[in-house]
Amino acid sequence: MLIVRPVTISDLPAIERLAIASGVGVTSLPANREKLFEKLQRSMSSFDNETVADAGNDYYMLVLEKDGEILGTAAIVAVAGFDEPFYSYRSETLVHASRALKVNNRIHALNMCHDLTGMVQLCGFFCEPQPESYTAELLSRARLMLIAGERQRFGRRIIAEMLGTHDVAGQSPFWDAIGRRFFNMDFPQVELAFAEHSKTFVAELMPPYPIYVPLLPDAAQHAIGQVHPAFEQPCNILVREGFEGDQYLDIFDGGAVLTAEIDRLFTLCHHDCLPVEIAASLPESAQEALLANTACAEFRSVVGKVAVADGVAWLNPDVARALCLTSGQQVRISALQGE
Repeated sequence: MLIVRPVTISDLPAIERLAIASGVGVTSLPANREKLFEKLQRSMSSFDNETVADAGNDYYMLVLEKDGEILGTAAIVAVAGFDEPFYSYRSETLVHASRALKVNNRIHALNMCHDLTGMVQLCGFFCEPQPESYTAELLSRARLMLIAGERQRFGRRIIAEMLGTHDVAGQSPFWDAIGRRFFNMDFPQVELAFAEHSKTFVAELMPPYPIYVPLLPDAAQHAIGQVHPAFEQPCNILVREGFEGDQYLDIFDGGAVLTAEIDRLFTLCHHDCLPVEIAASLPESAQEALLANTACAEFRSVVGKVAVADGVAWLNPDVARALCLTSGQQVRISALQGE
């Protein structure tokens, strides 16, 4: 059975393997053992943190496990840019007009900003292909089930950066048109620099002035707001949740930055918490659903069959065991969305 749970220090070798497999672009999952170890420690400390007023720097890393093997990981940053501004491009339309010449031009421009600083961030998503059709949905939405159960730890708005388009050599046409001119670094190099350090160097070297999109090469213009094929599935999962990506872009590759109101997301709006009863056999009315317990440090989420009757959720012993639940405890239930 696929189980999503908080990461532990013993998962470090597996997380390092996933970080290497994720390749260029998943900067929140750096292929650097020391940085990963720091993230694991920070995550464990965050899950154990009971002081909500102190939760600003919290970071929650979850892993997808099957028969003891780690197959994927995904994370939540409680406050994006807690230590420094969170940079992105804001897509805008500038109007250049002359009454004397009877000219009125609307020009697409990109402005560097840190509007998204302080928002909750979904990040670090990577999952190895599995035969179960719901694998990616379970791993992605388990984060929202955790947020639903620990709502006081998280703010009002949420973001998720999508990997933009790259060529077969891993180069980004958007970066080549803008960033390379100021950094003299190719895309993999700057992604590595960000993963190992921070985005502070962006503010130090990138121009603070608007970027006029019509002046960019065609390839760079076409890359704006696009999503890498490898990220189409996780992007679609978030779009079905209620995320939108029409205003902000990643400053490196121009990929879409999705945003949403947390309390309007599907998982937050459509879930129930019910007491559990355990039965060896469930009625035919039982259906597969996204399930989670209501714990924090011992959080668990699975996809399993549940039968709801008279305000009680009936689970089979295997599902209850995977969720660390016994009769009388609460289970959180949300419908699967599928493709």
